[in-house]
Amino acid sequence: MKDFFGLNRTIKIRLIMNFLGSLCFSTVGGSMTIYYNKYMGAGITGMLLIVSSVMVFLIGLYAGHLTDIQGRKPVMVFSTAVTSVGAALATFANSSFYFNPWVTFFGFLIVNFGFGFFNTASQAMIVDLTTSENRRVVYSIQYWIINFAIMIGSGLSGWFFRDHLVWLLLVITLEEILSCLVVIFWIDESFDPKAEHRKPETNIIKAYFTVAKDKVFMYYLFASVFIAMIFSQIDYYLPVHLSDSFRTTRLLGIEIYGQRMLTVFLMVNTLIIVLFMGRVNRWTKNWSRSHGIFWGVLLEGLGFIIAFLGRDLTWEIIAVIIASIGEMILVPVSQALRADLMEGDQVGTYTGAFSVTQPIASVLSGILVSLSGLYGNVGMAIFMFLIIVLSVFPSLRAIRMHEKV
Repeated sequence: MKDFFGLNRTIKIRLIMNFLGSLCFSTVGGSMTIYYNKYMGAGITGMLLIVSSVMVFLIGLYAGHLTDIQGRKPVMVFSTAVTSVGAALATFANSSFYFNPWVTFFGFLIVNFGFGFFNTASQAMIVDLTTSENRRVVYSIQYWIINFAIMIGSGLSGWFFRDHLVWLLLVITLEEILSCLVVIFWIDESFDPKAEHRKPETNIIKAYFTVAKDKVFMYYLFASVFIAMIFSQIDYYLPVHLSDSFRTTRLLGIEIYGQRMLTVFLMVNTLIIVLFMGRVNRWTKNWSRSHGIFWGVLLEGLGFIIAFLGRDLTWEIIAVIIASIGEMILVPVSQALRADLMEGDQVGTYTGAFSVTQPIASVLSGILVSLSGLYGNVGMAIFMFLIIVLSVFPSLRAIRMHEKV
């Protein structure tokens, strides 16, 4: 708590916004994959997720460059206005007087369009307002806050998503409108392009070509695609696996079926992080970056391998414990390293380049979901092992190169 109150005012507001946004969106979160799977089937669901991810990929690149030209705040205002419209459309498409899963998807497509702008600008803002000395603290607090919000939101999802989706979507709409007002009236600009000594590169292709020549950053960018794929499985293959393969059971008199097992998985994950994040940070604070990346990726990936092979409550709980330990080790180290590699007068462009990792990971994860009928749970476990390898070795290479500079 002391660390939080010592932060820049804008960062504190951003962290509070992170809490509210994560709380609201986690009430639908990965359950939307089950929603699409129910009404459209796994094959179409995978393709829809790919379409959404390709759009976010393109938006992230443009948004990163735009934040270096226009500043962070104008992009954030635009993005929150857009996400408000998309959330309102999804709410309308699930109301008592109109229902259409395709319109719901289009609404979330608009939300993702806006979020592509917002995420890039807000991440650039955090880099602007932090130093290499306090970034790990900021990212740790941010991660703790987000997971605390997810813990609450996931609990609400398990009990309200199936029968009261429209109300959850309405809350998201109101939260996005509030976020837009907060950005307009309370968020200060962290980067003024006109005040910079070096004139920003107005040609987007030339700007990204400059980033592409940074070999250290590109190694880590490549590895981060596969790291993001590990994180993505909770929204991609895991919901499908639990929906199709999980053996329904009872816990404390409550029926645990596939969608609720996903909720339990999320709740246990976030509860572990909320309770033990600080302890793990103290335990690993003297670890090298290489050590943190290696063990973080290995344990989180292993957790998902166990989850894909498991079909009952016991194995899924074991899986989430292992994955959560890896996640707590990995996230602060990986985010701080990413920010250190983006320092300079092209933070927005670097952030835009990095923003493509998630949509690329989502496209690849969506392809794996669409083709999962061919190779099943065992095949997905094998793919996860390959993803771990492609996450670890390029990361270690980037760390060694960065430390030699």
